[in-house]
Order: sequence, then C-alpha cells, then structure tokens
Amino acid sequence: MSFTNRVHSTDSGAQPEEPALPLHREAVLLAVGVGTLLSAMSGSAINLALPALGREFQISIDSSRWVVQAFLLAVAVLLLVMGRLSDLVGHRRIYLVGFTLVGAAALACALAPTFIALVGFRLLQGIGGAMVMASSPALLTTSFPAAQRGRVLGIQATATYIGLTAGPPLGGFVIAWLGWRWIFHLMVPISLVILALGWWSLPKPSGKEQRSRFDWPGVITLTLGLPLLFIVLNEGSVWSWSDWRLWSSSGFGLLFLFAFVLLERSSSRPLLDLSLFRSVTFSGAVLSAIANYISLFVVLLLLPFYLEEHLNLNATGSGTVLAVQSLVMALVASPSGWLSDRIGSRGLAVAGLSILAFGMLGLSFCADRCGRLGVALWLAVMGFGTGVFISPNSSALMGSAGRQQQGVAAGVLAEARILGMLLGVTLGSAVFQAAGGRTGGVWRIEDLTALKYVLWSATAVASAGAAIAGLGSKRV
Repeated sequence: MSFTNRVHSTDSGAQPEEPALPLHREAVLLAVGVGTLLSAMSGSAINLALPALGREFQISIDSSRWVVQAFLLAVAVLLLVMGRLSDLVGHRRIYLVGFTLVGAAALACALAPTFIALVGFRLLQGIGGAMVMASSPALLTTSFPAAQRGRVLGIQATATYIGLTAGPPLGGFVIAWLGWRWIFHLMVPISLVILALGWWSLPKPSGKEQRSRFDWPGVITLTLGLPLLFIVLNEGSVWSWSDWRLWSSSGFGLLFLFAFVLLERSSSRPLLDLSLFRSVTFSGAVLSAIANYISLFVVLLLLPFYLEEHLNLNATGSGTVLAVQSLVMALVASPSGWLSDRIGSRGLAVAGLSILAFGMLGLSFCADRCGRLGVALWLAVMGFGTGVFISPNSSALMGSAGRQQQGVAAGVLAEARILGMLLGVTLGSAVFQAAGGRTGGVWRIEDLTALKYVLWSATAVASAGAAIAGLGSKRV
C-alpha cells in the first residue's frame, strides 16, 4: 500500500524532488549507504580519541566528553529544523550542504589550537550532521517505491552497523600511529568522496518548488527549549536535587517547549506537523524506537566497566566483545527490512524488541558467573533483536508520513534515537548508583547486583516498547 495516502501534509506550497528514475535508484542507495557507513565509522572512532586529546589539552575526563556531547547537542536541537527545511528546499541540497559543513568543520577540528575551539568546531560539525541525518532517509523513501522501503532502510541500517563495528579498531590504529588529530583529518577526504557520489547520483530538484514561509517562531522556541532539557539529561546525575541549575534549566526548557507546541497547533505551516502523531502507527513507531535506544544504552553504558573491571579484559578484548552486538545487527537489519516489505512491519517490530528484552534478561542471570563468551552470546541475542526491529520500525514510521513530510519524519526518527540514547545513559547511571553500584575498581557483589537491577530496568523498557510496537498497522 502506498504511504502517500496515509497522512497528508498541511503545507501544499512545498513540492519535494521528483522520484529518481528506476535506473538511478541504486545509485541513490549507493551514495546514501556509503555516506552512512563512512559517517558511522568516523563518528564511532572519535570516542577513542578522548584520552589522547585530554592529555594534549590537559583537561579532565569529564571535560573531554564535551567533544562528543557538543556534536550530539547540535544534532538533537536541529534535527526537526533541518528535516522541515529539507522538505521545503530539497533533500538533495540539504544533504550535500550538510556533508560540506561536516568536512569543513572536521578540518577545523584537526587544526584546533585550544579545547574550547575544538568544542566550538564540533558544534558546527553537529549542524552539518543534523542536515545529513534529517535528509538521508527522506532521500531513500522518496526515491524508492513503498514496496521497497523496508529493504532500502534495512541496507542503510546495515551500513550504519558496519561502520560502528569497523570504526573503533580502525580509529585505534590511526590514533596509535598518527595521533588523534588524524581522526578529523581523514574525515575531509571521506566527505569529499561522499559529496562526489551525492552530486553525481542524487536526484536533482524538479524545478517546481515554491517558496513557503518558514516557521521562525517554532524554530526559536524549539532551539531554546531542547538544549536546556538535554543539558539536564547530561548533567542531572552530577547536579543535586537542590541545585538551582537543575530546576531553572528544567523549568525554562519545559516552558519553551510548551510554547512551541502551542505555536505549532495554531500555525498554518508548522515546523512540526503535530497531526502526524494522530497516526497510531507513527506515534507507536516513535515511542518504540525511543524504548529500543533507551534499552541499548542503559546496557552499553555499564558493560565496558563490567568487562574490564570484573572480567579483567583489556580495552581491545572489551571492544571485541562489544563489537559482537553491532556485527549481528549488521547481518540482520537488511534481511529484516526486506521481509517487512512482504509481511508488514508490526510483527517484526514486536518480535525484535521481545528478543532484545529476552537477551537482557538472560544476561542479568549470568552476569555474576559467565565469562566473555557468555556475555558475547547474550550480546548477539540482543543484537539480533535490535537488528530485526530497526528496519521494519523505521519503515513504519516513514511510511505513515506523507511524501511532503519525509524530511520531518526522518528528523523525528533521528530525534527518537538521540533522545533514547540520552535517557538510556541517564537511567542506567541513576539505577546503578541507587542500587549501590560503583565503578573504578574490582567489582563487589553489590556492584553485580546493581548491574542486574539495571538490566532488569532495560528489560522492562524493551518489553514496554514491544507492547507499543504492537499497536500499529500490520502493513504500512
């Protein structure tokens, strides 16, 4: 069933690109897939650079994490804005400008003379990242027919997980031999390759676009509210309940977002068409995606400490065990997307999150007695569940939005991912500490018990996500 008749855009003035011709569709998939793979690979390698750049700039571990968080903050705040902009001016244009900005900012990061400059350039790179993330799924869904949507989104997911799997070992090699700045230097030719592929293969605008009023009041309230709430999620575990920063940031953040919702409901050309959320399929896909990423990052926050401090693995061994999950995701995501085109997305989404919950529950019962192979086995189960879930759920979300809303829908999808990541890290840290866990030395019985509570919390979230995923339409 075509998705164009499910949710119609309220903005009739904006016309997106015409679909790519059949002969060009695979070239579009190649450009977006290579861009996704190389972006994931380079992005996942940056975490490994934090110790080295921390030593060079003589900063603490707590400060060095802003190299990662600055990028995520810019992406999270601007995803919806860039999604709407891509619907108005063209997905191809936003994608190419985004990668241009990513490459230019990478060069600036490589040459950054101070830590403050590096963080500023990472913010700039995050703006480009938001443009790419908001436009790449829309390029695929507007270039391929609905009957192939699951397959192409599955291939994109596979490219992501291959990049996440390959990034850390390759990044470690680059840092060891060339230094941390070369992580950013190498992003420049990578960006040039992606730009060349995109310029050659991505469908050009049809020339029928019409100018449409941009929702500036919505942009202003959203970009004021979201940073405050994301900072609360990042720093909430550090600030005490009586800290004025916690209450003022939360209060003003919620106030600005409440104003954003009021403005969007009354706007004739909103930044985010709230009617999208009237679709049970769309809302269910968003919530289940958030549940998936909360569950994953609750676990991924603590497993490196568990592997190194309890199982006594070194960084290489720990990374190898953790890579099992991404590898299985990469193997499963594309076939699951292909299957969702034939049998629908709901059953696969429910099954995927149920398997994820089962894997976390299994890991909780063997955490105090299983070795690296046991952990790798349960991570493989979790990776299988997430791989089964991701592509069908993404297809359901994108398919329940109208053709003229594909950029906004892609922005919402990426926003759900980042929100789930931040909530997962916050929840995992809070539960672990509340249960009496601590890191930084050989693990005690209390630490293992706290890890079990964390895994049980993640299991509950994944199970709730599976129930929500079952509410959508069987075929989208």
